[in-house]
Amino acid sequence: MFLAEPQTTKMDVHFRIGKIPVRVHPLFWALSIVLGMLAISSSGADFFVGVALWTAAIFISILVHELGHALVAKAYGWPPRIVLYSMGGLAIYSPTGKSRRAGIAIDFAGPGAGFVLGAAILGVVLATGHSVVLPGLGVTLGSGTPFAAGGGRLELFTMFMLYVNIFWGLLNLLPIQPLDGGHIARAILEKYRPHDGWALALKVGIATGAGIAVLGLVVWDSVFLAAMFGMLAYNNWQQHQQLRVR
Repeated sequence: MFLAEPQTTKMDVHFRIGKIPVRVHPLFWALSIVLGMLAISSSGADFFVGVALWTAAIFISILVHELGHALVAKAYGWPPRIVLYSMGGLAIYSPTGKSRRAGIAIDFAGPGAGFVLGAAILGVVLATGHSVVLPGLGVTLGSGTPFAAGGGRLELFTMFMLYVNIFWGLLNLLPIQPLDGGHIARAILEKYRPHDGWALALKVGIATGAGIAVLGLVVWDSVFLAAMFGMLAYNNWQQHQQLRVR
């Protein structure tokens, strides 16, 4: 949801899920590996194995996220295709008409699919009698032996999957452009305030992005989250300035 569709390259990976075409741009792998290197450097895990597990978790999770968007778009009769690119992906379709309800449903379906996957993984972990601390949220579920204490590859991959599908999914629902939550906020605000809904959505995005940037640095001790949400807040501010000029 972050970028326009990139041009095709000779290094693209192509496959299909049912009738939905999927293309993976090489920049997706490159940035996933870089993020994995940052994540593993602070985890104490075996470096190369950890980066590989992180990249696999990112690939599966973002594919599921975009598949959620694509399946709902398909249900509305709009044939989709998926492109994984940069730090995320795109579910691309051509709507045959404007429908605020359809747009909100499609936007929510991405993180919703991730929540379903995360909940399924979490259910399996808890069913084995373990407890788990949700990464990023610090919430402990279950009362058994801490799952991550095993320290093995399965535990590390599982924690990565929970982090991306639950924590990142919640962040993606924040009312900041161009996140899914930003699209939903704009649709709702423009329904009830058609004259200034877009401007208000951008103001909300500026405030929310700046707040999360501070939390990212102070609470989560993450320079990456602080930089990303600071950039998003600035991007929302730029769009608001352009709107004022027009």
